[in-house]
Amino acid sequence: MASVTRLQTAYSNLPVEAPPPGSQQPPQGDPSPSVSVRNILGMLRRHKLLIGGVALIGTTIAWLVANQLVPVYQAQADIVIEGSADAPIINPNQGAGPLDVNMEAEAAKLKSEANARISVRALNLIEHPLFNPDLAPPQQGKLKALFAPVLKLVGAGGTTPPSRLPADEVRRRLEAMPPDQKDPFYNQIAGAWAGGLSTAIPLYSRVMSVRYRSSDPLLAAQSVNQAIRTYMDQQTSDKKQDSLELMRFLSTQTETARKAVVEAEGKLAEFRAANQIYDTGDASTQTKQLIELQSQLLSAERDLREKAARATNGMLPNDTTLLAELASAEKRVAELSGQLGPAHPDMVKAVQQLAAVQSRVNSERRRVIDNQGREVEATRVSVEKLRAEVNRLEEQIKRQTVNLAQLRTLQTELDTRKQYYQALLSRFQEVSLTGQQQRKSMARPLNEAEAPSMPVAPRKDLIVLMAFVASLALGVAVAIIIELMDSGFRSIHQLEQMTGVAALGMVPFQSGRLRRNAKPWMNIVDKPNSAYSEALRTIRTGIQLSSADHPQRTVVVTSSVPGEGKTTTSLSLAAASAASGARTLLIDCDLRQPSAHKNLGVENEAGLAEFLSGQRNLEELVHVEPRTGLYYILAGKRPPSPTDLLGSLRMRRLLQQLGDAFDLVVLDTPPVLAVSDALLLVRQADTTIFVVRWEKTRRDIASTGVKMVYEAGARLSGIVLTQVDLRRHAQYDYTDSGVYYYRGYKKYYGE
Repeated sequence: MASVTRLQTAYSNLPVEAPPPGSQQPPQGDPSPSVSVRNILGMLRRHKLLIGGVALIGTTIAWLVANQLVPVYQAQADIVIEGSADAPIINPNQGAGPLDVNMEAEAAKLKSEANARISVRALNLIEHPLFNPDLAPPQQGKLKALFAPVLKLVGAGGTTPPSRLPADEVRRRLEAMPPDQKDPFYNQIAGAWAGGLSTAIPLYSRVMSVRYRSSDPLLAAQSVNQAIRTYMDQQTSDKKQDSLELMRFLSTQTETARKAVVEAEGKLAEFRAANQIYDTGDASTQTKQLIELQSQLLSAERDLREKAARATNGMLPNDTTLLAELASAEKRVAELSGQLGPAHPDMVKAVQQLAAVQSRVNSERRRVIDNQGREVEATRVSVEKLRAEVNRLEEQIKRQTVNLAQLRTLQTELDTRKQYYQALLSRFQEVSLTGQQQRKSMARPLNEAEAPSMPVAPRKDLIVLMAFVASLALGVAVAIIIELMDSGFRSIHQLEQMTGVAALGMVPFQSGRLRRNAKPWMNIVDKPNSAYSEALRTIRTGIQLSSADHPQRTVVVTSSVPGEGKTTTSLSLAAASAASGARTLLIDCDLRQPSAHKNLGVENEAGLAEFLSGQRNLEELVHVEPRTGLYYILAGKRPPSPTDLLGSLRMRRLLQQLGDAFDLVVLDTPPVLAVSDALLLVRQADTTIFVVRWEKTRRDIASTGVKMVYEAGARLSGIVLTQVDLRRHAQYDYTDSGVYYYRGYKKYYGE
């Protein structure tokens, strides 16, 4: 159908004067259609059923699967792990500072396999359906389980099937089960139960959150409380055991330390007795004695040297009378020797007196020397005694020093063993006195877990929402893929953009609007005010306005491939022209596959082929359609060489003659990609219109056909889009969209 709005487009794109044959160049279209928000919205609107269907199916499947999933409940309780009040809590992962309580280690203890086995036995999970397959109901089939929510909604879900075995039978079997089989069974249950237990520890906190997830909310709460009780009982038991072991250890170590102290004291006493060391102050006293003796020795040695020197020289003391007399006698002799001779009596007397004094001096000197010798000897004896005493003290001090060093070593060892013994004894007494107070758990519960009322998983609403979004995205992706795989034309705007040729209009698809055995082109007569009739009139007007100076009397209607509606378009165009009062002739130039006679409801006994071959006259071949007054010439029998007949001089003269005799001559020709017959006629006709089928004709094929028509030298008035589905076309939201016919322009047409 041709829109009224396309007239302005046709006027603006048609040339003022058709160029001579062969002078036109093939148009250059834009092969890449523009992408805009309007196009995207149009694409979504066109495929809304597909997108909605995919989203509905995906969401429904997700809802069924989500309802098939078993709900999981989570119970939680908090406990405080107590430690020393003055020790800070440091995160074990930080590795900084001392740790009072290692929270990660305590969490590992709570979740240990040993505690799990104790908790499983306390909860008697061996008789619970979740852990004992014999107590669980038989599993439903996958298909029945999938549609169980739907059956439940319609009230056909039925009741929960009973368990495989009665509880009494299962209990009897468990009691009869030997320990070597029951213990592995409990261990297996403990492993499964521990999988639902978890802990959470905030940073720098003594509080530990204990959580358990299960499909049974009551079991979840019981499991949390039992896990905490088991952990606290185990802590108490461990502390009691540790206290007893510590007391035994301290008792043994204390006794060993006591014996070591006794042994060290014995060694110290034996050493003192053996070395006669009774006071640690002896060494200092002997040192003082040694210093005094050394001083006396030095003084005695000095006195000995002086006395020895005097004894060696034999000198008398300076203050003796005898020395004075000797000096006086020597002076008298010296004085007389200068005055008297040696024989002088005075001289002799003086010499005799000097000899007597000298004799007394020598005698005294000998006496003195003897005395000094005795003194020197006595002094020497005294010095030797002092030196011997000094040496004895030095040796004694040396021995005493070595003994004192060994004594200090023994004393230090004794003191150390005494300190160790006192520490062990004090620790033993402390453990003995405070053992009972320390045998309590350092964990304290803050609250007790309660059975949860709402499951934490699976999040059915989130699953359904995510499935809806994903399926909606999948639907959009499928729609985009369909759009990308669409190789046909959807609108005149798209047609012009891809081929570069102006469009004359579009023809709506009419099969659903026709009466039984009626033809689309008969709407021109039956419904002259319909949109279909208006579309053909718009195309006819566009052809007339394609050249204002040269009337367009002969018009070739062709297409790229068969089945694009060129025969119906030719008949409708000719009928619209005839209905307006113009003398119009339709010629079926498709000598290979003629179809005009079928649409007209007549027999194809003779036609154009017989005229071009000289078998018939023109007057015998021209007929009139009674309802429209349309003149027509059929194709006739198929000739041996249709191309030669259509390209003959006789055909050119026929077109010239008919162009002068009729206001409009419409030539229905074969498709240009199938045969070259139409290419011979486009150069001889005044103008050409190219027919493209909406949605079906591939874009590359249509572009190739248009290019061939141009290269053949045709004067192309424009392109016509045929067999347009108005309702679907309206969804594309182009400016020529059929939405205008339904929302804005419908009142202008009468169906």
